[in-house]
Amino acid sequence: MDDKPGMAEKSAFFSGVLGGVLMGAGSGFLLLYLTDIVGLGAAAVGTLMLVARVADGASDPIMGYLVDHLPPTRWGRFRPYVLVGAVLCVCCVIALFVVPALLPDALVALWITYLLWGLLLDLFQIPMTSLVPAMSGDQGARGQLAAIVGVTGLFAAALATGLTLPIVNLLGGGTRGWLTYVIGSAILGFCLVVVMVLRVRERVVPLSPERYRLSDVRRVFFSGRAVPILLLSKVSVQAASGALTAAMPYFFLYYIGDTVYLSAAAFVMAIPMVAGAVVVPVLARRSGAKPLYVASLGVSITGLAALMAVPPDPVPVLACFALTGVGLGGAVSLSLVLLAELTDYTEWKHGFRTEASLAAMTSFATKAGGGVGGGLLAYTLALTGYRSGGVAQSEETLDGILMAQSLVPAGIGLVGALAFLLYPISGEVAREASRRLAERRTAVVEPA
Repeated sequence: MDDKPGMAEKSAFFSGVLGGVLMGAGSGFLLLYLTDIVGLGAAAVGTLMLVARVADGASDPIMGYLVDHLPPTRWGRFRPYVLVGAVLCVCCVIALFVVPALLPDALVALWITYLLWGLLLDLFQIPMTSLVPAMSGDQGARGQLAAIVGVTGLFAAALATGLTLPIVNLLGGGTRGWLTYVIGSAILGFCLVVVMVLRVRERVVPLSPERYRLSDVRRVFFSGRAVPILLLSKVSVQAASGALTAAMPYFFLYYIGDTVYLSAAAFVMAIPMVAGAVVVPVLARRSGAKPLYVASLGVSITGLAALMAVPPDPVPVLACFALTGVGLGGAVSLSLVLLAELTDYTEWKHGFRTEASLAAMTSFATKAGGGVGGGLLAYTLALTGYRSGGVAQSEETLDGILMAQSLVPAGIGLVGALAFLLYPISGEVAREASRRLAERRTAVVEPA
């Protein structure tokens, strides 16, 4: 059986990843929308983002277990549930913007909607992430799939960062402009996810038909260092990325003083991101993912920290964002390679596959990291005197915005990089796990 997806299938997978980003394109600007359009206080929104995302992220291991135990269908173990999750996520992300704009008690309504969005997001993200180890057992093919996720996700997110405000303004601005943009991008993203669900294949099936138990999940997660360390590192990286993205509109609107450079920064980051996401996984085939993952984080941390040292002029500032983009591109792509390697390693050591339970780790990291990153940004703004409503800010607030764009994400990313130095699965161990599993599958298909 051919274990490698062809070009048409990779293109369909690309459309699904792009669709997932478009479905939530407006969510990266939720803090700005709530403070400057709805008029909520930064500290109140920061508390919501921090508490709600970490709290609903705690349910992710259970959701991952449930996804792994959903009945397989003729369409596969994960693809039908990607589609169901996408429908629910589209409804929820639209509600995130509609509910606080229409209901009088916006903060209470927002708490309910935000918590619901976090729970339903699992039904899309977990089976979606599970497709990478399920579509192929070949390490090279997985690296290509991971590169597709990294390139597409980061490039699309950068485009969304650069184009969202101009598009919203083109649509009339204010509440109507935001709602039109959010609804349109969510529906377009859903259509692209449908294309992926119809075109990709799931090739890798569990060696054993027996389903693992919750006690087995605890054993996988806590019997060694691999899962806790990768989880801590991914939460830190997602928190750094969330803080970076959420701070950019404030940084260019108030600190630099011209949102035109927000679009420029997004595009300047995008090309190095693509380069890092494509090149780094290829290099990792020889040296292993671990050292290049740490190196990629180091590059992005350097770019962020350098913002504190350069003058507030476009050229040096954009150069810092470009350097950050190189590191983020490599780190995001390699995170999926690491997850696929961990899936193989788990099956080799414990005898059962846990794609969804391990993918839930990524979902939790995205939620908790986004909550921590957004919360730290909001608290930094509040502590330095940020005033809602799009008014001029004080020098103290401008310094806080600079710190939120630079030292806050750089410091969080440094925690993730240092933690990952203790990760036990080297390139040699990952290759050994893949080889042993291939031998077992051959023995099952062609018994002696």
